[in-house]
Amino acid sequence: MLSHQFGNDLTTNLVIWIFGLIIAARVGVLHITLTYVASFLLLNSVRALALGMPVLPEIAPITGPMYQLFIFFMITDPRTVVKGRQRQILVAVLIAVMETLIRFASDRGWPLPTGFNAAPALFALALVGPMAKWVDLRRLHPRIS
Repeated sequence: MLSHQFGNDLTTNLVIWIFGLIIAARVGVLHITLTYVASFLLLNSVRALALGMPVLPEIAPITGPMYQLFIFFMITDPRTVVKGRQRQILVAVLIAVMETLIRFASDRGWPLPTGFNAAPALFALALVGPMAKWVDLRRLHPRIS
C-alpha cells in the first residue's frame, strides 16, 4: 500500500533520503543505516547475478517506502540496537545476509510462509535482531539466561 501512496518518484525519494540521513546522523546511527544499505546493494547484486537476473530490479526495493522506513527507523531502533559500533555494524550485515537468503529462497521457490516473501527485511530483522540482543545482554550481564 505504501508504494502506491508515494511511488518511486526521484524527488520524493531524495527528500526522504536527505531527511533520513540527517536524522540518522544526528542520533548517531548513520553507520548502521549505511552498513545495511551497502550490504543490501552488494548482496542483492550478487544474488541477481547468480540467478541470471537483471540487477536494477533486485536492488530497486531500497527506494520504496517500506525499505526507507526500515533503514532509517526500524533497524536503528534504540531499544533493539546492540551495544558497540562494531557489533552494530556486524548485526546490520547479518540482517542483510538473512534478508538475501530469504529472497534467494523465495526466488528458488522454496516453501516459505507468505510473510517472508512479502517483507523479507522485516523477517530478517525479526530473526537476527532478538538473537543479537540476547547475545549482547548475556555479554553485558552474564547471569541472564
